[in-house]
Amino acid sequence: MAEVSPVVNSPADITNRPYPNHIYACYVIFVLFVVTVFSQLDRQLPTLLVEPIRREFAISDTAFSFLQGYAFALVYTFAGLPLGRMVDQRSRRLLIFWGLLFWSLMTVFAGFAQNYSSLFIARMGVGIGEAVLAPAAYSIIADYFAPERRGRALGIYYISIAIGSGASLLLGGYLLKLIPSEGMALPVIGHLLAWRWVFIFAGLPGLLLSLLMFTIREPERRELAQRLNVPVSELLAFLSSERATFGRLLFYPSILAIIGYGSLAWAPSVFTRRFNLDISHSGMLLGGLIAGAGIIGGLISGHLSDYWRAKGVQAARFRVALVGQMLLLPCVSTWSLMPTSSMALGVLFFAVLGLSIAQTAAPAAIQEVTPNAMRGQVIAIYLLLGGLLGIGLGPTLVALTSDLVFAGKALHLAVSVTALPVSLLGLWLCWSGQSRYALTRARIWAEACMLAPTVKL
Repeated sequence: MAEVSPVVNSPADITNRPYPNHIYACYVIFVLFVVTVFSQLDRQLPTLLVEPIRREFAISDTAFSFLQGYAFALVYTFAGLPLGRMVDQRSRRLLIFWGLLFWSLMTVFAGFAQNYSSLFIARMGVGIGEAVLAPAAYSIIADYFAPERRGRALGIYYISIAIGSGASLLLGGYLLKLIPSEGMALPVIGHLLAWRWVFIFAGLPGLLLSLLMFTIREPERRELAQRLNVPVSELLAFLSSERATFGRLLFYPSILAIIGYGSLAWAPSVFTRRFNLDISHSGMLLGGLIAGAGIIGGLISGHLSDYWRAKGVQAARFRVALVGQMLLLPCVSTWSLMPTSSMALGVLFFAVLGLSIAQTAAPAAIQEVTPNAMRGQVIAIYLLLGGLLGIGLGPTLVALTSDLVFAGKALHLAVSVTALPVSLLGLWLCWSGQSRYALTRARIWAEACMLAPTVKL
């Protein structure tokens, strides 16, 4: 029988019960952190395998972008909606367990794909499995940490995305360096090309890792004074009543995703085509850069978020996103234009730093103004927009610009041309939403605590 999270029925329960032991709560973050690192590893691997996959299946940049983008994004985002609703009602740790098993198996299956269509299906399967992870993980963390510590907790967890993205390039590059270019053979499996072994070796650890989910307890739901089963109509009415805030809050992360997936999905190919770097070498360089900048950005974001909140700034969580956008804009639109690979790596580091600061702020900012009974569903909507516009459109937009505008001969220009206008839009969304966010947060917390709102803009 499926586990169901306990329901909190009275306002007294919202404020009086202590949160779980801090050490144990940190262990929960550690488990979710490790799971998310492997999810990013499985998700990002095609970024490093562009050239061998294109050669084997004789496909264009645009066709590969569909494989990297919409094959994963469409099912990831649309499966996230019903799964997000399940997150608000059922055991979140069990949902993550089954999702992890499924996406790991589909990653292994990708290594055996015999044609473009079967590889496309494998990537769709990875998307279905991973769709449950973020809504469930953010919801669990919010119930393990008090609001004043939540920004740092979510920031530390969000670092796992950067580490996983970097690790996918580091590990993939290392494996490509170890495995002979013509591939290798193992008993039972037989002979496979190098890129296929990378998928298999990345997917297998997840099958064992799933058992870690049984070492954590399903937390009781907090800040919850109503039933768990909130009708979709009630959710839509809430979002509509606060549309000035949520229109910006849910849309700006998708802008970041367009920039991030558009630039980083093609970064290894930019360094290979423009600077003649070996793919395994560029993969390891970029992997370290993304992981390093992501860790620093996540820590900065979480610290600023809790610091400004402690100072009484109502828009504290969302203000951090504005800081990240201001750093991101000049760097993401120029890194691919640098004359040397060293300069390109240096500018790209600050672009990823700004991206990480702004991205890390999103889950904490969303949960700060969303009632507990709706958090899984609102996070699912956030992922829906990020998936369709970012994971799906980001790589494809760059590929179409490269193929149609520059005839496939200036990928670095395509990256720059697509990043600039999109990042300008993201900066405007964050800047114009600050006061609206502050008003929404004041109303939400006044209703929860039954106090008159005091807004500090």
